[in-house]
Amino acid sequence: MIIETIVSTMDNDEKVNFSPFGIKKNKNQIYISPYIPSKTLLNLESTKCAVVNYTDDTNFFVNCIIGNKKFKKKKCKNFPGFFLEDCFGYEQVKVKRIIKDKLRPTFVCEIDKSFQIKGYEGHNRAKASIIEACILASRVHLLDKKKILNELSYLSISVDKTAGTLEKKSWKKILKYIDKKIDEK
Repeated sequence: MIIETIVSTMDNDEKVNFSPFGIKKNKNQIYISPYIPSKTLLNLESTKCAVVNYTDDTNFFVNCIIGNKKFKKKKCKNFPGFFLEDCFGYEQVKVKRIIKDKLRPTFVCEIDKSFQIKGYEGHNRAKASIIEACILASRVHLLDKKKILNELSYLSISVDKTAGTLEKKSWKKILKYIDKKIDEK
């Protein structure tokens, strides 16, 4: 199973990078598979640690995609990393080994510590649709325009039916970004 998260990593100068990531989790291990090239990949290679943030706030996902990553964050205690101030919880992870791949190597990480900040309030279909739109946005250069527009049309049904004010703002923001990227193709 893939869990959609926001992964935060740091470079050797302690500059923080946030990225939306579908991670895999198995007991005390988390698998992070960044594409080559990426900041996350470089940071994991150099520092061997990350923070996996659990949230359903679609603004984090959308803002990562459009490049607006000025999030409120807090420094982890006794661990080299930062977590999102407004998340359900997070896990501090350390890279134990790397499975090489020419496209997406996998960093096998061990959970150092887990933290619960607030409770999860349940599912919302609009939020899931916005995360799917973010995935489409990250692949505009790979996908056919017609496929993207068809999928967005379908995803808009759940947004129209179930979105709150914040989700409606996120939806408009990601649609604007996708339209711009399609026009640039």
